[in-house]
Amino acid sequence: MEPDITITSRVIPVGPGIELRPVTAADAPALMSVIDRNRTRLSEWLLWATPEYSEADLRAFLVKREDENLAREALTTTIWCDGVLAGSIAMHQIDWLRRNTSIGYWLDLRHKGRGVATQACRALVTEAFSTYGLHRVEIRCAAGNERSAAIPRRLGFREEGVLREAEPLHGKFVDLRLFSMLAGEWPGA
Repeated sequence: MEPDITITSRVIPVGPGIELRPVTAADAPALMSVIDRNRTRLSEWLLWATPEYSEADLRAFLVKREDENLAREALTTTIWCDGVLAGSIAMHQIDWLRRNTSIGYWLDLRHKGRGVATQACRALVTEAFSTYGLHRVEIRCAAGNERSAAIPRRLGFREEGVLREAEPLHGKFVDLRLFSMLAGEWPGA
């Protein structure tokens, strides 16, 4: 599929004062500051959020995500609240044959409890169905990460089950809860 610059580089409005912006390598310093401020909490659930994860690692990650965004292989964005970088949300690698993807997200603790992650997720799911024409979106959350699992439940995702020991984390494998939404079930798709 040919990349559509208007799709892959546009800002996605979420709600009053909240928007999703496609990542760029230039985001590295600001994003690293948010990661550093939240590293202990993020490392509880995210494999990459180790003490060794550096701005150089992040910049290399962002360069790859920019390329994927342009090629419409994925869509990685930053979450902005009232002009402040507040986290990240992404459609992971898109399976165009099956027309599906999964979504992952994290948010700065300073913005928790205001519905920002839920609103961002709603906007990205709508983007997946309406703009990308996908059929299925999944969200996988580590068992025990109740804050993360609350988002797909709030959005009406169906919990399909548990993927046993599907993710390495802190030297062991953890179970993942699998949630899904189909295009035909999504309001406005």
